[in-house]
Amino acid sequence: MSEPIRVLVTGAAGQIAYSLLFSIAKGDVFGKDQPVILLLLDITPMLPVLEGVVMELQDCALPLLREIIPTDKEEVAFKDLDAAILVGSMPRKEGMERKDLLKANVAIFRSQGAALEKYAKKTVKVLVVGNPANTNCLIAAKSAPSIPKENFSCLTRLDHNRARSQVAMRCGVPATYVKNVIIWGNHSSTQYPDVHHCLVNMSGSELACFDAVKDDAWLKGEFITTVQQRGAAVIKARKLSSAMSAAKAICDHMRDIWSGTPEGEFISMGVYSSGNSYGVPEDLIYSFPVQIKDKTWKIVEGGDTSHLEDPEYVSIQVCCSGIKPHLTLACPGLSKGVAKRGMAQFQEMMRQQLESSMHAELEKLLDTTTGNEREVSRKDFEGFKNLFHRFLQVKGPSVEWIKIQRPPEDSIQPYDKIAARGLPDNVADCLNKLVVVKLNGGLGTSMGCKGPKSLISVRNENTFLDLTVQQIETEFSVFNHKKKSSSFSLLFQARRHLNKTYNTDVPLVLMNSFNTDEDTKKILQKYTHHRVKIHTFNQSRYPRINKESLLPVSTNLSMNSQNSEGWYPPGHGDIYASFYNSGLLEQLIAQGKEYIFVSNIDNLGATVDLHILHHLVSQPNGKRCEFIMEVTDKTRADVKGGTLIQYEGKLRLLEIAQVPKAHVDEFKSVSKFKIFNTNNLWISLAAIKRLQEQKAMDLEIIVNAKTLDGGLNVIQLETAVGAAIKCFDNALGINVPRSRFLPVKTTSDLLLVMSNLYSLEAGSLTMSPKREFPTTPHVKLGSSFTKVQEYITRFESIPDMLELDHLTVSGDVTFGKNVSLKGTVIIIANHGDRIDIPAGSMLENKIVSGNLRIMDH
Repeated sequence: MSEPIRVLVTGAAGQIAYSLLFSIAKGDVFGKDQPVILLLLDITPMLPVLEGVVMELQDCALPLLREIIPTDKEEVAFKDLDAAILVGSMPRKEGMERKDLLKANVAIFRSQGAALEKYAKKTVKVLVVGNPANTNCLIAAKSAPSIPKENFSCLTRLDHNRARSQVAMRCGVPATYVKNVIIWGNHSSTQYPDVHHCLVNMSGSELACFDAVKDDAWLKGEFITTVQQRGAAVIKARKLSSAMSAAKAICDHMRDIWSGTPEGEFISMGVYSSGNSYGVPEDLIYSFPVQIKDKTWKIVEGGDTSHLEDPEYVSIQVCCSGIKPHLTLACPGLSKGVAKRGMAQFQEMMRQQLESSMHAELEKLLDTTTGNEREVSRKDFEGFKNLFHRFLQVKGPSVEWIKIQRPPEDSIQPYDKIAARGLPDNVADCLNKLVVVKLNGGLGTSMGCKGPKSLISVRNENTFLDLTVQQIETEFSVFNHKKKSSSFSLLFQARRHLNKTYNTDVPLVLMNSFNTDEDTKKILQKYTHHRVKIHTFNQSRYPRINKESLLPVSTNLSMNSQNSEGWYPPGHGDIYASFYNSGLLEQLIAQGKEYIFVSNIDNLGATVDLHILHHLVSQPNGKRCEFIMEVTDKTRADVKGGTLIQYEGKLRLLEIAQVPKAHVDEFKSVSKFKIFNTNNLWISLAAIKRLQEQKAMDLEIIVNAKTLDGGLNVIQLETAVGAAIKCFDNALGINVPRSRFLPVKTTSDLLLVMSNLYSLEAGSLTMSPKREFPTTPHVKLGSSFTKVQEYITRFESIPDMLELDHLTVSGDVTFGKNVSLKGTVIIIANHGDRIDIPAGSMLENKIVSGNLRIMDH
């Protein structure tokens, strides 16, 4: 037998390696008479798992396996290598952008390249598997300058095998009867599977693939997308990435490097592009057709390339590995004009393919149900298709920072100016044109509650929904200002009756989601005898998208526990389409309604304001304001909130997600961007109808990355209701008092609204006139208070907070009855300690820490 060769596998405790190592050790890769020494590298936390892999290899009693060396040290793993299979890489995690992934892998593969340079033989053959494989391979090669570039390759054999298999199944022959498929480009969804040189053995004769398959449409359509998205399809079905097939492809790739390719055949490998005749830029790792002899690969040149003129094959000419934009490497070879035009064509082709695949998957989903559910879902999917189409068209940031301007002075009016006009005698006429809409799609999971957030009890056993009904039934808000000797104004509300006093009919509309609809409708029965009409409609239900394949996660439309993770309500910007599609918008217009007042149901400050309503309805025809956004002064707690800007001649909402990273600090500046959106909005019903019918509602897309319980990375495409301000005529911002923004997102907010800072009357909260300052204290409760049920058990009664400025509580802390908090109070119970604040305590400008336990006697 030959002398043993030293073979390294990185990520050796992972799934792919587990399927790979047995084949290497028993001779399937380097030959049946070639002994091997396996060097297994993984990170330190994985060494216990790796030890189990070593034991299994030992238990196989393989005659060619001479030694196994598990390690977490590069100087051990890379010593005197003959072959290196670099499987391990940083996987893409939730919220991680491509550039973040590249940055992490640059460090890994630069280090491994340097280790190859320092410790391995100069003849070492290196196969990079870890994704993004093309990029990682180039980084490793650049980091090992004395090792020939031709010794480095990356894995596209898996895609090659997938393409062979698809053709073989279509023709009804074994995969071995199919040869000379080509994978051009990347191991990613941007690859291009090409069968123009493919041959299929049919009944002893070799036929060109197009003649054997006899379905050009399939070969140019479904075949390509199936190969491109096969990895994502495996993840969707298996909930784990390809391991067995990847291991087989690695074996095929390394075996061909060691033994060569059969005469007249070529395979696909990611190799250096230098000197190719296909117009691919120099100095990239790119998948080409290659033949191998004496452990040396050669790009197959001189074939028929007439099909390269077709737009669908432009990827062959210009689809680079993606390394250039991220590492700014030189990329000569194509003129900028040709490259730009070609890449644009290729990107458009890819967009069309992705869109076509998405539409096909949506049709499959619709076929899993019948009747009304199918029709409702079909209508939802029309909105989703539009959103997905626009998502694929996005080429960069939705705003250019240099174009941002301050809004004109008259575009954001102070509330005082609006209120100074007074109220008309016919208040009832104004109210009869109004509809109150509450956004009720959210769950209470962030506060440890099940079901709709609107059903959480927030004050005197009243839920958000209870308070909303009470507000509409019995009150509205009129703001007055009481001057103080200081520069602050104390805001208070004069209470009057709404529907009862004015004999008006202001209906309440709830926009539910599929998460909240059933529970909300059950609870609405208790309001049957209240003097307020309540309507509901549902947000759309959109499919979550696999981050890698850009296809739906769900396989059917059911909402059982296993499938429910595949669906989401697409943000409150969906209100326009779903309100219109429900038929309720048309019904309300027919009843003489003109405006809706929209707000989050958890904003307890969002009550009907007659001054704003009067301003809306009193404008002359032709100059009517179709959209008002209530904004308020920004504090340090609101620096991430969206703000109003002037952009290309329109008033526009700017969210932090749209801000380039270099300008985030500027966006957060309280001095430059002084106001933020409260999401209290007044909108013309007729204008919504017009914009929906004209398909002119252009809202910026919010890409929300999430990881499902099984570890699958997905994205949700969402929109925000306030982003539509740019679509409406004569839009206006009104700078309202802070008291109109009182959201309850956490138990810290809940403590504020339950305290004596506020009094409750007819569903509305009013700040106590005994409070010296109009601002609310800053309250931060620790993780022990996050869930509502636990929060409740930690307070025998809610403390007196009238003179509180700041409260921080951390750890195991409880409060007795009649506790008073003043100034700045910080209470910290370290791990294992407990602090019980005794009944009747008064803490003023105090820091309490340590262990203080009040025992029951």
